[in-house]
Amino acid sequence: MVRNSKHPLSEEVLLKMYRLFFEIFSRFDNQENFLNLITDIFTPAEKIMVAKRVGIIYLLIKKVDYRDIAEVLKVSTSTITHYAYLFNNKNSKVVEIIKNQLIKENVLNFLDDFFADLFIQPGIKIGHWQSYWDHKRKQETRKILP
Repeated sequence: MVRNSKHPLSEEVLLKMYRLFFEIFSRFDNQENFLNLITDIFTPAEKIMVAKRVGIIYLLIKKVDYRDIAEVLKVSTSTITHYAYLFNNKNSKVVEIIKNQLIKENVLNFLDDFFADLFIQPGIKIGHWQSYWDHKRKQETRKILP
């Protein structure tokens, strides 16, 4: 549960703080630096809360069943319904970013499968059976993961 102060900030101060927040978080060149920053700024509970929220939105976009989301992320179905309601009829930037990421992921998976079909030909070249089965396992993992 979020604990906000009883004394609200003025809009001007809040806007300046958001700008500072943006400046700090927009300066990353790699994932490791980003993870170090969120570890410095957020408590473990806050990190989990934000990650679960993003996970809920991601899984809703992928049209995963509410009960499955609740079970995997250990959240209530009412929380999932809340986020479904918030982001269903709204042009949200986070939804747009996640959808673009999914499109990129699908294109990369297609290209991976395409080149594997071209170059991995078990029985024709020695040693290709191992590559073939490794690729098949990777495809199955992609199907299992939401």
